[in-house]
Amino acid sequence: MRKITGWMALVMVAVLVLSACTAMPAAPAAEAPAAATEAAAEEAMAEGAYAGVDPTGQTVVWWHNHSGSREEKLKALIEEFNASNEYGITVDAQNQGSYDDIRDKVNSSIAAGELPAALLVGYQNDQSFYQLNDVLVDLDTLINDPTWGLSAEELADFYPAFLEQSVNPLFDNQRLGFPPNRSMEVLYYNQTWLEELGFAGPPTTPDEFKEMACAAAAAVGDGTGGYILRDDASAVAAWTFAFGGNVLTEDGKGYVFNGPATVEAMTFLKGLYDEGCAYFFTEGFPNPQFAARKGIFAQGSTSGIPFYAGDVAKAAEEAGRAPDVWGVAAIPHTTAEPVQNIYGGDVMITKTTPEQELAAWLFIKWFTSPEIQARWDEISGYFPTRKSTANFFSDKLKENVQWQQGVALLPYSAYEPQLISYTAVRDAATAAFNEIMQGADIQTTLDNLTTFANEQEATMMAEAQ
Repeated sequence: MRKITGWMALVMVAVLVLSACTAMPAAPAAEAPAAATEAAAEEAMAEGAYAGVDPTGQTVVWWHNHSGSREEKLKALIEEFNASNEYGITVDAQNQGSYDDIRDKVNSSIAAGELPAALLVGYQNDQSFYQLNDVLVDLDTLINDPTWGLSAEELADFYPAFLEQSVNPLFDNQRLGFPPNRSMEVLYYNQTWLEELGFAGPPTTPDEFKEMACAAAAAVGDGTGGYILRDDASAVAAWTFAFGGNVLTEDGKGYVFNGPATVEAMTFLKGLYDEGCAYFFTEGFPNPQFAARKGIFAQGSTSGIPFYAGDVAKAAEEAGRAPDVWGVAAIPHTTAEPVQNIYGGDVMITKTTPEQELAAWLFIKWFTSPEIQARWDEISGYFPTRKSTANFFSDKLKENVQWQQGVALLPYSAYEPQLISYTAVRDAATAAFNEIMQGADIQTTLDNLTTFANEQEATMMAEAQ
């Protein structure tokens, strides 16, 4: 992707012509012995692809999506890196809007034959699109570098699913991103209300979930009170995982929304809906309904924890009572252990120069170190991607009960597709969920969704190449 301008090309041609006219014929070089050639290759491999590269003085532009107070505190962190790193590397962090905005800007740069920023943030399906144009560095080259990489102990410190999520099967299992943080799909539950209904705590299995949701709905008696349905693609994936399946084929290159686990999960939720134990709330986010005891259960990202906390406190104040005790739990599952849907943007390094690439990697290593991760977690509300980060949690994080409940579920993580078409397929999955709840045949609807998703993937891959 590096561009050679016209004048540079003319200069190169002129130099070659002049050299051809003036140089004396050279004596043929003696061939190096095969063993020596192999030894040199092995030595180069041992030294790593970035042997001899000097990142000193590099400026790394980072396109990110963080805004408001989070961006201001991120800037302070980055200023610390800029002032303290031994190579004099400067990271220039630039907010470029949402994930969608960044994707559009990167794609525009690629279409214009130009390189985007040296460091990007985005989802795994974005990486698939970018790599069709050979834009991203395979980070295994840096991770495994003997000089600049991560040790075996450091790699083992990351939650395995978080590292696996960035390995792309469509591109020879290249690692196209690195996980600085994650969020998780969880079940929000009202502990106070559960105890009033005679239950000790949140459900573990679907049967327990149904019993509790139906009891709460019966207590309210107006069609609300049970489970507030979540109908997007992350919910479809989360319930599929909880019922022991996946929405990806085994090789990770296609969709399978019509597997037995998804059919069983959608059948369960449809039954819950038909019996009046679950209902749709479509006017924004469900946390106000949850806080007002219009739902004993809600579902969503852990990034919503602060909003649930605020709404629960506000509802209690308006009602003149003590706030309900509430928490987050695993999605009720048929598997022996929970299988939790985790998601979040990666940081990606674009192909620029070895010096820029190495400088960007050194910042990523710093930013994902346990001490810095713990500070970023407090700033952002995201979860860490390394186990040892817990050793550096502030008192504020340690005392956040719901956030710590989510942290306890991190070892049980699974993830959604990295496929290029997933943005479009997400909309189709939401539509299919709603069709099922309105009475469409479950198997047929999921068969149609699977066919559409795989056709969309094939079309987009062909068009993008």
